Amino acid sequence: MTSQQKPRAYLIDSSIYIFRAWHSFDNDITDSDGNPANAVYGFSEFLFELIKKTRSSSGASYIACAFDASQTDSYRREIFADYKANRPPAPEELKRQFSYCRQFCRAAGIADYSSNRFEADDIIGTLAHRLRKQGYAITIISADKDLAQLVLGEDDFWWDYARDNMLNRKGVEKQFGVRPDQIADMLALSGDKVDNIPGIPGIGYTLASRILNKFQTVEDILENISEISKMKFRGAARVQSLVDEHQHILPMTKKLTSIVTDAQFQGPKKDILWQGIDEELIHGIFDLLDAGDMRRKKWLTI
Repeated sequence: MTSQQKPRAYLIDSSIYIFRAWHSFDNDITDSDGNPANAVYGFSEFLFELIKKTRSSSGASYIACAFDASQTDSYRREIFADYKANRPPAPEELKRQFSYCRQFCRAAGIADYSSNRFEADDIIGTLAHRLRKQGYAITIISADKDLAQLVLGEDDFWWDYARDNMLNRKGVEKQFGVRPDQIADMLALSGDKVDNIPGIPGIGYTLASRILNKFQTVEDILENISEISKMKFRGAARVQSLVDEHQHILPMTKKLTSIVTDAQFQGPKKDILWQGIDEELIHGIFDLLDAGDMRRKKWLTI
């Protein structure tokens, strides 16, 4: 099956686009009760644009939105108790809007998924794994470099939608300095401050990618620590000493940075083919959001 014949699945890392709308759209946008609705407004605009683009390019839209839910049984906190411990809780007015965004997806006929154990990344990773085996080409819609590790097929893409930056496997390697299958290793070495994942002190993305160009994985590095000092970059001996000192954390950090591809989760739809909006539901959510006629009409005629 050629890339032109393959159906393409668009898997959306929803939280990024909700947070972006929360910060960029006017706070004066409110729901029928006067509560902020700017994030759901911006997210719905993003979904509308995406559906129009995907339909014009392929004639059909296969779309799923993955959401981060409350991690009451967190897979990664079982590995590392302080995972994401540096993040403040989302404000209540934004939590309400996340719920609206889930409702909007369902009204718009878009499959949505979440889990109290696995993150949106893992849901996307699992869907990508399943769908690729079924013959789909995969496009991951996110600005998060972590998800670039899922660009494994010849026809797969990581798409930073807001910047219109679309990368295939070669593009990922050019931008991040490592192959997609090495992204988790790079993050395991350097750590990730956003997620509170520790790394080897003094090793950032550039140095991590340089080491991984010689030793392909964290496991390979651990078997060849004594060879790092022979590499031709300034401070190689010191880096070897640091890796040797902190090598005990690498198996843990590799687990934290590796996206799960066999996660268990539930969603209201098994089929991610977009089949159009549910008019009754879409009017209901627009009533809740106190939406004007213009917003309603464009969705009803999409």
